[in-house]
Amino acid sequence: MDTKKLTNLLPENIVSRPHFISTRDSEDKIHCEWNDALKMGLSSDLGLFLPSTIPVFGEKAIDALKDLSYPETAWIIMRNFLPQDDVPDDILADICYGAYSATEIPLEEALDDNGLVIARLDRGPSCSFKDFAARFLARLMSYYLTKSGQHATILVATSGDTGTAIQTAFYDLPNTHVLVLYPAHRVSEVQEKQMLSIHGNVRAIPIDGNFDDCQRLAKTLLSRDDVRAEFNLTSANSISLWRLLPQTIYYFYIWAELNKRYPDKEILFSVPSGNLGNLTAGLLAKRMGLPVKMFIAGTNANNMFANIVGKGSSLGSLSNRYTLANSMDISIPSNLERILFLYGENPENIPDILLEKKSISPEVAEALRQDVFSEDIISNEDMESHIFRFWRRNNIVLEPHGVIGVAASFRYRQYYSEKSIICVLETASPSKFPDFQHHYPEIPIPQCGSLAELADMDLDAVRPAMVAADPEAVIQQLKELTQTS
Repeated sequence: MDTKKLTNLLPENIVSRPHFISTRDSEDKIHCEWNDALKMGLSSDLGLFLPSTIPVFGEKAIDALKDLSYPETAWIIMRNFLPQDDVPDDILADICYGAYSATEIPLEEALDDNGLVIARLDRGPSCSFKDFAARFLARLMSYYLTKSGQHATILVATSGDTGTAIQTAFYDLPNTHVLVLYPAHRVSEVQEKQMLSIHGNVRAIPIDGNFDDCQRLAKTLLSRDDVRAEFNLTSANSISLWRLLPQTIYYFYIWAELNKRYPDKEILFSVPSGNLGNLTAGLLAKRMGLPVKMFIAGTNANNMFANIVGKGSSLGSLSNRYTLANSMDISIPSNLERILFLYGENPENIPDILLEKKSISPEVAEALRQDVFSEDIISNEDMESHIFRFWRRNNIVLEPHGVIGVAASFRYRQYYSEKSIICVLETASPSKFPDFQHHYPEIPIPQCGSLAELADMDLDAVRPAMVAADPEAVIQQLKELTQTS
């Protein structure tokens, strides 16, 4: 990797010592270093970290993306957020190459739906798009811990895919432990098998509750100074900025590939939207200069974000509904906080907006609508029928999350007929969600290689006892993990 060549493409407003701010800091008091944000996960005021300065790439650099590999694209994006004194160019190159040397993102053109392209982000080790960020985070964390002589315990709440991606990325890394909290009975059988098949320094436990309960536990423990100090606790959810920032990379890379194919077409991204980390990364990429016309945010029945974009209010959105797209079964998306902050909402209002006590400012809602279209809500029956029809028309097999992105794209086309390219992000392998095939056995489910060996696993024999949704119960699990592995 020629880092000197890449340096010439960096933005003019890049800062030598980036700082990170909190979404709840209305008085501009919190300015953290990158390693503090990495260690803490959550800000001391319970807000989420964002860069204090967002670099903006010029037209020359954007045009040059078409000639870069994925590791090179990763280097040029992440160089903006890591000080060279702490993470030298060659170290960052090693991290990027180690994380992404085998990366592939197939782009499948829909035959019968003009202008629709499926970007398959499901080809990583855990067969989920979460692999892209997890692998960078794990290598960055390992470098930092080794350099500083520290250890860390990573606490993760998952609605399905994050758990395995983080477990896979951190497996056997020195100085690390990982505890994954997943909602009992609310993940697919394949997802649960994946999480329970990985041992050693990583462990997954079922929580008696839904994803919101898991996320609340993680945030509660991350906010407790005594727990953080005892276990050197940090996060690898998308509440962690260093899980979020690497997701901006694939937007730049995919855009460059599409721009080569369709040089005269505007490009939109359709993003299945649950916890909103994926969408937030795209909105950051747009702020960094990526010329994306619009983002389409598809939701399932858990539609707080669609309500906010469409109505300017989250009223009536708090119930957590179970759907086939279980990774999106989230009533309060944690990254909504970052989006509201980015679009100018008063930090003091954000906690009340998330709890339905306030509506967002009208000017914030209008600014958000300039970049995001979101009003599609799709039922379980619609997911299955869309998967079947899309396969029949285009010979492309989707899973419940990806097909929500397709359905939202169709809805967008009903309103706007411009000749643009809509790129749908397919976020997981269909082989992780085989249930719908019972109704449509003729659909040939493509197999993710790492899942084949799990077929004969007896879940009842390996599933741990369900853990109460109580902070003290999770602390006991943290003690057992850190003392025995």
